[in-house]
Amino acid sequence: MNDLHPYWPLDANLTDYVPNTMSVPALLGSFAFATLIVISLTSVLLKGNSYRLSRQDKILTGWFVFSGCIHLVLEGYFVYNHRTMPRMEDLLGQLWKEYAKSDSRYLTVEPFVLCMETITAFVWGPICYLTAWMIIVKSPYRHPTQMLVSMGQLYGDVLYYATSMTEDYYHGRSYSRPETHYYWGYFIFLNTFWIIIPGFCIYQSYLATVRASYQVRDVKKID
Repeated sequence: MNDLHPYWPLDANLTDYVPNTMSVPALLGSFAFATLIVISLTSVLLKGNSYRLSRQDKILTGWFVFSGCIHLVLEGYFVYNHRTMPRMEDLLGQLWKEYAKSDSRYLTVEPFVLCMETITAFVWGPICYLTAWMIIVKSPYRHPTQMLVSMGQLYGDVLYYATSMTEDYYHGRSYSRPETHYYWGYFIFLNTFWIIIPGFCIYQSYLATVRASYQVRDVKKID
């Protein structure tokens, strides 16, 4: 039993654990500020380009740029430092240790989380940036690529939820602290964005693909 850390389950073995030194408001404020910078820069770049995008496409471009940053920077950091996460003391390390109060698997080299985050960081991350660029230049490859990356995000998030909930249901082993804001705020709410928005993107790309198929069929009929 390790009584020197605030994570659940209480017997989690966190080698060389070092408590955070930054306050929760400072950590969350830093994350919010970084998010604001990414969104603002993307907005400025979109206003400066010569391509006319619909409001919806501008929002989706911002979403894919933001997702790319989350995947490559934040999740890539986790993958690179997964063995030493309990003792990390820089900003990103402390952010992960705060989030880990809702899912301690990020501090214990849990196989599923490590594999899922590796794919997310180094496959879906770059493809998110590629998708954003395709939206801007109105590439014909936009919707197949958008559907691919969105399906990957959605599938990974569903499995992320399911593995944790199944472990709790069948084995009574919870990885989240009992306080409501950790489970419903961090674990559920923050990850829900990668359920809802990819779901919309998949639906949008599906409709675009169907419309394109009908147009090709109609042209062939005319010929």
